[in-house]
Amino acid sequence: MSIIAYLNGKFIPAEEASISPLDRGMVFGDGVYEVIPVFNRKILYLEEHLDRLNQSLQGIRMTLPHTHAEWKSLLTTLVEENNLNHGGEHQWIYLQVTRGFQLVRDHQIPNNLTPTVFAISYPKILTSKEEQAQGIKVIATTDIRWKYCYIKTTARLAYTLMYQEAKDAGVDEAIIINNGYALEGTSSNFFMVRHGVISTPPKGPLLLSGITRDKILALAEKHKIPYRENKISERELLKADEIWITSSIRGIYPVVEFNGEPISNGKAGPFWSKMWDYYAEDITNLSLSVSN
Repeated sequence: MSIIAYLNGKFIPAEEASISPLDRGMVFGDGVYEVIPVFNRKILYLEEHLDRLNQSLQGIRMTLPHTHAEWKSLLTTLVEENNLNHGGEHQWIYLQVTRGFQLVRDHQIPNNLTPTVFAISYPKILTSKEEQAQGIKVIATTDIRWKYCYIKTTARLAYTLMYQEAKDAGVDEAIIINNGYALEGTSSNFFMVRHGVISTPPKGPLLLSGITRDKILALAEKHKIPYRENKISERELLKADEIWITSSIRGIYPVVEFNGEPISNGKAGPFWSKMWDYYAEDITNLSLSVSN
């Protein structure tokens, strides 16, 4: 059966969804997006994702086309439609808003367009802690992005090229390096553990602050695990006791190799194991308390 998508007010089979090639999202990459996890048919951290969507829209001078309540109703219906079609207890939502159709191509931002709103949710197979503990391999890549990385824009070519660099090297992800300092992955944030302290780069225009990133810091605070937000050099990463990458889709994955060198003993570390448990508990509790 077809995956169901939402496009401009209608729920339709995904293969029937179509957007004009003159949409500014197509012509200029003039749009933003969010990726939102669904666990046991419950949308997780929706308010946080919508707040970030609004921040991104404000960054490109657009207003939120729906209220939070309207988004919740729309996305809940989408999740239920795809659960009925595919038995998708666990899913992930891709939500995209572009500035809309413009007949004559013009760099100037128009103020009279109707936004194009698109959303789709896919089934997600959960991986166990034991499977994730096998870890991933990561390399460093030179930053080739623009200077407003806090905006989650649909213009992802730079990230695609950097990610492909990682795949060409036979590894799973790349950590972006700018002037010697590590910022984030191509589709993730990262954490380093050194001498019992968890560190991650501070928020700023050169990185996208992930929802999972913020949850990890909140869990560290709750469980009294020392942490800090500070600049991290590429050289420091090679000396790390542990490195993790985090995202809404991946959760928390341990990095066992960086730039061809093992991290510590090349295995998932004890801090990752603790945080994986805390995060899994948080998701489970949240899914039981979230009311759709």
